[in-house]
Amino acid sequence: MEEDNDRMVVAFAGTTLDAGMIQSLLEQEGIAAFIQNELMGNIAPWQVAPGGVGAAKVLVSNLNEARAIEIINDFSLNSEEGTE
Repeated sequence: MEEDNDRMVVAFAGTTLDAGMIQSLLEQEGIAAFIQNELMGNIAPWQVAPGGVGAAKVLVSNLNEARAIEIINDFSLNSEEGTE
């Protein structure tokens, strides 16, 4: 049986605001990204995630997962440096 090589994986989980920024950042880099639980993450985050933490999830193709995580990590590091 042939394994499906193109499936969606979670690259980021957080607030809907953060997920929207990450989605935009990834799409600027040419990586298609989708937000799961975008509305419910705002309305009732505890319904879609334990304790309501990380309710909005950014999904990308597993073929782009490594690059997406690298972009997210670079963005996070640059954001932290800018606040110091």
